[in-house]
Amino acid sequence: MFKRIYLSVLILAPLAATADPLIQYQHLPTDVVDMPFFDTEEKAKQRTDEYNSAIDAIDDAIDSCKEEAACEKLNQRQSDLEYAIDDHQEKNGSSITSWLGGPAYTPEVGFMLAAGGLFSFSTNREEQDLQRSSVSLFAVGTQGDAGFGYGIRSKQNLFFNNNDTRFSGALTFSDDAENYWGIGYDKGKAQDSSDDTLMRNTSLTYDANLSFKNDYGFYFGPALRLKYYQADEDEIPETATLDDNFNEFKDKPLSIGLGVTLNYDTRDVTVNAWEGQYLNFEYINYGSVIGSDNDYQKVLLDYRYYHSFNPGRVVAVYNALQWSKGDVPFYDMPTLGGSFSLRGLYAGRFRDNNAIEHTVEYRHTFLRSNGNLSAHGMTVWGGIGSVAGDDSSLYENMLYSYGVGYRYELQPRMNVRIDFGFSADDSGFFLTFTEAF
Repeated sequence: MFKRIYLSVLILAPLAATADPLIQYQHLPTDVVDMPFFDTEEKAKQRTDEYNSAIDAIDDAIDSCKEEAACEKLNQRQSDLEYAIDDHQEKNGSSITSWLGGPAYTPEVGFMLAAGGLFSFSTNREEQDLQRSSVSLFAVGTQGDAGFGYGIRSKQNLFFNNNDTRFSGALTFSDDAENYWGIGYDKGKAQDSSDDTLMRNTSLTYDANLSFKNDYGFYFGPALRLKYYQADEDEIPETATLDDNFNEFKDKPLSIGLGVTLNYDTRDVTVNAWEGQYLNFEYINYGSVIGSDNDYQKVLLDYRYYHSFNPGRVVAVYNALQWSKGDVPFYDMPTLGGSFSLRGLYAGRFRDNNAIEHTVEYRHTFLRSNGNLSAHGMTVWGGIGSVAGDDSSLYENMLYSYGVGYRYELQPRMNVRIDFGFSADDSGFFLTFTEAF
C-alpha cells in the first residue's frame, strides 16, 4: 500500500521482462543523508519520477513473487522507497499536493463529509533551512438537527527570506446552524443542546498575521481580523431572544479589527513542532473608523512548549489567555472548545469576556521495522479551562476535555489529524490537517 495518497504523474521507463527492479533501481538512496540536492527543479522531478517508477516496478514484481524471503525483501525495498520520496522532495523543495476526504462528527455541526487538499512548497528551494509553506482547503457538507449545511475552511502558512518573514491566515465560511446558550458559564451549563438552543446562521471569519524577524530574534508585524455573523431571523431560539448581548448585536453583523502581533519562536517546524517554544502576544482594536459595526479590543497571550525526549516521542504544552473589553458582540467573544481548543467541548457553548486554557498532549510516532519513524502515530491529551466576565473570576468554574487521536504523515511533518475528544457536556470526532497547536 502506497504511503503516498496524492496524485502523481508517473513517467514509466519500459522494463525488460526479466529486469530485476532491486538491481535496476539500486542507485536510488533511501537515507536522507545520501540524497543529492539537484540544481534545477526539472532534475528533482526526474528523480521523483524514478522513485515512483521503482515503486511501480517492485509492485509488479511482488504480484508474481513466489518465495517468501524474496517477497519480504521486495516489500521492504518498496516501503523504503515510498518513505524516501518524502525526504527527497523535502530536501529539494519540491511542491506536493495531497487529497483527502471522509466523514466526521463534531458537536457543533453533527455528521459531516469533508473533502479537500493540502498543497505544500518552498518559496525558495535554494534556502535549505527554509520551512515548507502550505495551503489547505476543505469543502464541508453537514447534516445536523437543522438540516443540511455547508462550508469552506482554509489555512495558509507561508515562509520567506530564511524564515525571517512569515504569513499565517485562516479562513472559515459556513451556512449552517449552531447552538447558542448565551453569555457566561451558568448559561452554558443551564441546559443541553436541543431545538430550543439551535440557531441557523451565515458566518465568515478571516484571521491574518504578517510578521518580520528583528535583530533580537522576535517576530513583529500587523494583524487583521474579520468576522461576519448573521443569524437567520426565522430560526432564532429562546436562548438568543432573551439574551441582552444577542439583541444588542444581532443587527451589527460585521466586526473588523487591526492590530499587532509580537512573538518569540524557537520551534523546529511551525505546523508540527517536536522541539522549541512559542510565546505570542496579539492586540487587536475593532473600530467604526475602519468599517466595523462594533468598537472593542481583544488581547491574546499564548505560550507553547515542546520537548522530544526520544525520536517520535513528544510532549506538547499549550497555554492561552483571551481578554476582551468594550462592546464585544456575542459572535466574537472569547470561547473554548472546537477542533483546536479543549477538543470535545462544544465551540461557543461557553463564552464570555475572558477565557483561559491549559492543555498537555503526548504525541507518539510509531517506528518501522528498520527503526526509522513511520507515517503513523497517536496522541493523548487532557486540558482544563474557564470563561468569566472579568479576569479575577477565572478558574472559579472549571471546564475540562480529554481524548485520543490518530496521526498520519501525509507530507513531511504535515499530518492528517483524527481526534476523539470528550468533556462533561459534549464529545466530538474531528478530521483535519495540522496539529491542534
